[in-house]
Amino acid sequence: MAQDIERIVRCTLLEPLQELEERTSIPVLTAVDDGVSLEVMRQYEQNPYPRWTIDPLAALADEDSIGPEAEIDDSLQAAGSILIAGCGSGQHAFEIARRSAKAQVLAVDISLPSLAYAQRKTREAGLTNIDYAKADILKLADLGRSFDHIETVGVLHHLADPEQGWRILLSLLRPHGTMRVGLYSETARRSVASVRAHIADRGYEPTIEDIRKCRADVARHFETRGWLKVIESADFYSTSGCRDLLFNAVEHRFTIPRIKAFLDAQNLSFLGFETEPWVARKFRAQYGDGAQTDLDTWNAFEAANPLAFRYMYVFSTRRV
Repeated sequence: MAQDIERIVRCTLLEPLQELEERTSIPVLTAVDDGVSLEVMRQYEQNPYPRWTIDPLAALADEDSIGPEAEIDDSLQAAGSILIAGCGSGQHAFEIARRSAKAQVLAVDISLPSLAYAQRKTREAGLTNIDYAKADILKLADLGRSFDHIETVGVLHHLADPEQGWRILLSLLRPHGTMRVGLYSETARRSVASVRAHIADRGYEPTIEDIRKCRADVARHFETRGWLKVIESADFYSTSGCRDLLFNAVEHRFTIPRIKAFLDAQNLSFLGFETEPWVARKFRAQYGDGAQTDLDTWNAFEAANPLAFRYMYVFSTRRV
């Protein structure tokens, strides 16, 4: 009982107070004054995302179950400097810093509460190769730094102009540097887009009350409205998660041809998608290993398998 009380006090009182103190030490690299950026910033200040407590890599290590999917990528091993553009509450940046211990990581975001949470968790874990800063991706062109590797997963599709933000990040990438990108799939997000249209029709606001009403709507009508994949998402069942999933201030969705057009225009080589095991097995069985970097083939595959990228397109590119 005493331990439970201590845990509650720590989580609800002590840690939030520590995070308020952390905010004062986080540098501000750019202003945030773009209208869309301000809207997104307010969302993630009110509802930081993701909410996490356990170091995922440490948990896997304790279970002695780290497999090939957790191996350090060659580009991370070789990188001397890494930028995490849009680090949120720090889970992603935390993992990258752990996996690339020899690199210096800069993690930026527009939400100060998220950054404070990330910095506290990083300090508690004893990680010393990561720095946090507040910045808007759209204003990073004048940062005055370049990086061997850049990660921007689940971020660009929340910008007013995703391609503009992408080009700005590329301007910070060193010759032959690598970039890992995560973007929503238009095909895989059809059910989410349908619920977002429902939210707009009903005039629901991103408040706790309206989020609960929306969840009740979806739970009642998921079978008839094609919303099964929405209620299967773990994010659906928490306020912050549901706001990120369904009530996000800005959401763009991509297609593989749109990605291909951008990569071609920027003279970037496509290094391959990260997929679920069933997707990789089915793709190889149908097309062989030689098609792994052929975006036209992947487009045909997604057309036949609409949920192949149900989480996101996550892929790596390299400057030619």
